[in-house]
Amino acid sequence: MTTQLPVPTRCAGRPTLGGLVVPWITLHAGGRYLFGALDKDRRDRALAERRCQVCGQSFDERICLAVRPADIRVGYTAEPGMHPECLAYSVRACPMLSGEATRYRATPASSGLPGVAEAGHGSRAGCPADAFDAWWITPSSYRVKTDPEHPGQLLGADVDMPVLRKRPIRPAAGPDLDSMLALARQALGLEDSTANCPRQPDGAPQLRNTAKEDD
Repeated sequence: MTTQLPVPTRCAGRPTLGGLVVPWITLHAGGRYLFGALDKDRRDRALAERRCQVCGQSFDERICLAVRPADIRVGYTAEPGMHPECLAYSVRACPMLSGEATRYRATPASSGLPGVAEAGHGSRAGCPADAFDAWWITPSSYRVKTDPEHPGQLLGADVDMPVLRKRPIRPAAGPDLDSMLALARQALGLEDSTANCPRQPDGAPQLRNTAKEDD
């Protein structure tokens, strides 16, 4: 029996799916919500209007960001900030932040749908999950970064700012040992690279891997 997570007061009016709160920026398409897919319009509104990506409400005294090492390298995180309590809920509810998911989906559920914010998914599709840290900042430090070549396009929340504190959320996923072993056997000519490989719906061979995936 699964225990339902306590819902933050701010999210009391949000719709739920499978007992989990549907974040404000989640894409709604085909009559259903797609967890892990971001509605581009709502993501941009959350950034520009300084709204929490989970509850959709304005910020108070503190803002939290979920930041990956890759975000630091590019200078921004594509997802908007959150209230501290909304982040705490997300860390328990989201498979990627909780550490339950060890790889990003090779093909997101939102592929081909209009109005989707990719949030950098293309570069990490099928890759092991990144490490995530939680950053606490003040509202005065929260800035939105735009694309210098397309000023009207919002990239995400700027990470070049003073940080009050940082806490690890989850570590990076370790190497996929099964896949590494299969590749080593293939390189040594010990087995056919496609032998005993389950096949994806599109027919592409996939090495055996029990790791869970998420956006």
